[in-house]
Amino acid sequence: MNPYLEIIRPQTSLIAGLGAVVGTIIAGAPFCTASLYIFLTVFLMTGAGMVINDYYDLEIDKINAPHRPLPSQRMLPRTAFGYGLFLFISSLVFGTFTNVYCFALALFNSLIEFFYAKTFKKWWLLGNIMVSWLAGSVFLFGAMVTFDFRLVGILSGLAFLANMGREIFKTIEDVKGDRAMNLDTLPIGSGIKNAKEIARGFICLAIILSPIPYLSGLLKSTYLQIVLISDLIFFYSLFQSPTKAKNLAKIAMFIVLLAILVSF
Repeated sequence: MNPYLEIIRPQTSLIAGLGAVVGTIIAGAPFCTASLYIFLTVFLMTGAGMVINDYYDLEIDKINAPHRPLPSQRMLPRTAFGYGLFLFISSLVFGTFTNVYCFALALFNSLIEFFYAKTFKKWWLLGNIMVSWLAGSVFLFGAMVTFDFRLVGILSGLAFLANMGREIFKTIEDVKGDRAMNLDTLPIGSGIKNAKEIARGFICLAIILSPIPYLSGLLKSTYLQIVLISDLIFFYSLFQSPTKAKNLAKIAMFIVLLAILVSF
């Protein structure tokens, strides 16, 4: 894969962009040019965060993920840094095409992504919270068009909980390189066993609360039928290796997006 495409994690960036578009739909905004601008804002911002994260994680990735563009020397660090800044700026430009509120959220999230990668990733659990906020807030971009946060707020909360579990599983997966770089992540500070239990707790809470969008009367019963598949995948992931659990959680999140779209 082309390193410029690979480094932005296109699957993750695409899901984030689609989540933002789903946010516009469930907030009652018509599918229009603004939806495209919101998609590009979130897609590019997510990709920029991935690039900057890889820039600051170069030494860690030489241990945890030597196949990535930077540790494999298919892209120079200074090139990656410039590419990340270009993507951030492009994201903010598309944010201005929507409205000032979308731009403000894009700027706030861009700063979180940058300083997470540079500094706060090293802090116990705080980095997981910051990334999970970013995952949950993608729906908020859509609601910035109409300011109808009723359903969007619920879904953002559920996404935050599910992503907390996924992020903790990711830190367990990366513990070898993180320990070598003296990072104070949750599995290093509390032990891998405790970190797994905490990750499972977040995902279980997301599963338990997943019917709320239907029970609140905001989605049709079709949502329950489809989200059950997602819940089963989440539940199955609890008993898998951290790497497999992380990947299964991504699949489950995509199914949730489909459940929302067909049930609104």
